[in-house]
Order: sequence, then C-alpha cells, then structure tokens
Amino acid sequence: METAGLIIAAAAGAAIFIVGLFYLFAPQAMAASFGLRELPQAAAGQWLRVKGVRDAVTGVVAAVLLITAEPVVVAWCVLAFTLIPLGDASLVLGSRGSKAAAWGIHGGTAALMLLSAGLILGGAS
Repeated sequence: METAGLIIAAAAGAAIFIVGLFYLFAPQAMAASFGLRELPQAAAGQWLRVKGVRDAVTGVVAAVLLITAEPVVVAWCVLAFTLIPLGDASLVLGSRGSKAAAWGIHGGTAALMLLSAGLILGGAS
C-alpha cells in the first residue's frame, strides 16, 4: 500500500510540474482549462505565469521529498499540498466557474492526493 501511495505522489508531483511548465510557456491556453468563467486578457499572461511558477516549484518540492524524506513525512506533506487544489476548487466555485472543472480537475486532484497520503500512512504502520 505504501508503495502505491508513493507512486501516486510521484505521478502527481510530475504532473503538477508539467502543468506549471505549460502555464509558464502557454499561459493563455492553460487558463481555459482552469475552470474560471472569464479568461484573463492576454496582458495578464504574467499573472498566469505566477501560477506556473507555483505549480512547477510544487513539483520540484515533491520530488525532493520523495528522494530525501521518510514516507510518513511525504504523506503529511501531500496532505498539506492538498490545500492547493482545494483552494483552486473553491476559487472556481466562488466565481461561479465551471463546476465540472472545480470538482473534476481540482477536486479530483485533491481526492487523488488524499488517497496517496492514506495509502502511505496506512502502509507505514
């Protein structure tokens, strides 16, 4: 169980790193997938790149944790990182954006992260 949780954590870390790169290099294209009702103007691309930096660095931190930390530490950090997609979902819902994106993309990500942490913690006992 612990190994499955670590594999999910590694896959999630790699995925968010890639998402961050897309936000850095194609911010307008990625903005459409976030779920907000209104897309920012092209001039807001720099603000979208802020999300790219956040996501890419989150992926790097996940990799560092997976390489250097005990599984239980990874699990607790994954639980803390779960606040990011939950926050994103609440922003989308609060702006009356796409419920499908809020629950499917952001909520699904949070659920996967919870599963990962649960598997790691369940296997660490």
